[in-house]
Amino acid sequence: MRHLCVLLLMLLPVSQVSAQHHVELILDASGSMYNKLEDGRYRISAAKEVLEAFVNALPVEDLNVGLRIYGSQRAPDDPASCRDSKLVVPVSGVHRDRLLAAIRSTRARGSTPIAYSLEQAAADFPDGSESCLIVLVTDGEEVCGGDLEASAAKLRERGCEVDLRIIGFDLTPEAIASFSGVGTFENATDATALAAALERAVEGIVEREPLGEATLSASPEVAAGAPFEVSWRADEGPRDYVTIVEVGAADGEYASYAYTSSGNPVTLHAPITSGDYELRYQSDRVVGVSGRRVIRVTPSEIALEALQEIPAGQPFEVKWIGPDGERDYVTIVGAEAADGKYGSYVYTRDGSPIRLHAPIRAGAYELRYQSDRTSGVFARRPIAVTPAEIRLEAPARVMAGTRFDVQWKGPDGDKDYLTIVSADAAEGQFTNYAYTRSGPTVTLNAPVDAGAFEVRYQSDREKGVFARLPITLTPMKVRLEAPDVVSAGASFDVRWEGPDGSRDYVTIVLADAEPGAYLDYAYTRQGSTLALKAPDEPGSYELRYQSDRVTKKVFGRRPIRVE
Repeated sequence: MRHLCVLLLMLLPVSQVSAQHHVELILDASGSMYNKLEDGRYRISAAKEVLEAFVNALPVEDLNVGLRIYGSQRAPDDPASCRDSKLVVPVSGVHRDRLLAAIRSTRARGSTPIAYSLEQAAADFPDGSESCLIVLVTDGEEVCGGDLEASAAKLRERGCEVDLRIIGFDLTPEAIASFSGVGTFENATDATALAAALERAVEGIVEREPLGEATLSASPEVAAGAPFEVSWRADEGPRDYVTIVEVGAADGEYASYAYTSSGNPVTLHAPITSGDYELRYQSDRVVGVSGRRVIRVTPSEIALEALQEIPAGQPFEVKWIGPDGERDYVTIVGAEAADGKYGSYVYTRDGSPIRLHAPIRAGAYELRYQSDRTSGVFARRPIAVTPAEIRLEAPARVMAGTRFDVQWKGPDGDKDYLTIVSADAAEGQFTNYAYTRSGPTVTLNAPVDAGAFEVRYQSDREKGVFARLPITLTPMKVRLEAPDVVSAGASFDVRWEGPDGSRDYVTIVLADAEPGAYLDYAYTRQGSTLALKAPDEPGSYELRYQSDRVTKKVFGRRPIRVE
């Protein structure tokens, strides 16, 4: 995203602004800003990052910058959503902290009242403003019935010379047509096109301030993926940074980078792929490269060592040799998995050897050395996962709501568990569960409804059901015994029979109380005879057998009168 930040910063000349130059940024925070750009980032996230970099590099003198946001306060179905537009920072001076706080706290949720926002912007500029620049970033068209041309005309009536720039995010042909004749408009279909659109949006407006020359020093050769130091001599700015990129990359591109404000020298990480690269001294404030130095990235030795066969689900060790970059890791995936995919993984910063868990499904797999810093597989080694025996034993019939034991045999991975679900439940679903690390026998709570169910062996580490055992839940039987009449405020005994689930209890409530309501209560785990206290108010009540596991449901009831 750095190239986007650089281009937006060009909206203002750093050294050639006048006291009469006023700028208002209008940010679209409608719900559609949660759609993604080509690079996989949410549109709202990309826009916020751009604006934050812009604000951080603003000069604090001779400039007035305001921020208006629409669509961030109300949901689209709210009748007031078409007036959801707010000037969050006035066009008066540069209040960096307020601008940053407003940008960071913005949440996309609402509608797209563009015309209303432009009408309000007409009053946002101080009286006497001679030059008014509005930059509107939107990913949609006007949806509130506003007249964009009329709103733009009101801006011109404001008295200042208004320059309206509209940049769209991958708009539809209908949305593009809606901006015809309204300011300067350009549509961008992806992040690269958006960068170019921002470049063209400021042509003729901003005179770029050239960077001073910088000298970079580093080792002429570094190992692929390895950290290395770079030092420099330059007239340092607040948003200057050093990066390493491929030779021939466009100015403003970056890979591994470090801001010069973090010290001299800084540490970068070499690309994993060997070849000729270029160190560059650049800045978020302006476009250009003030210093370059060619550096050669030499191949790194990367190797993986492990057993050829691993039992399914079992932990195993992997010894590795490699550059140990800050985001390098070793993983195990299916042999046909696309590069960049990962399963069980451990970062190389944890040392060698590392400990992985084999998948539960048997088959052909690969150990891979990869990195979060770049795509690709930098070393791979085939490994076979052999089948594991998984066996489940439990009663064929269990009363609904009761606790029952399950004996199991299996790989016992660190995130493996047993659960009971409806026989037609989708793979991966679970209700009550117990991790296999609890021991060879685990206790489950049966659901409260009768019917056909399954005990399943599953894992948090990968999707699927690795063993299943049918089990029938019979209807719950509940019986409550107590006096027919008790005195107000008096204690009395209740004998019960029922499933005795881990969170089952007996309570006394008014006869017409909603299911799940309770007054005095006692958990069934306290014994087969429970002591309750009658309410102080006489009337018709009920004893109820209920459970914290399933609220809003009564499993057994018995009338009782309080006198």
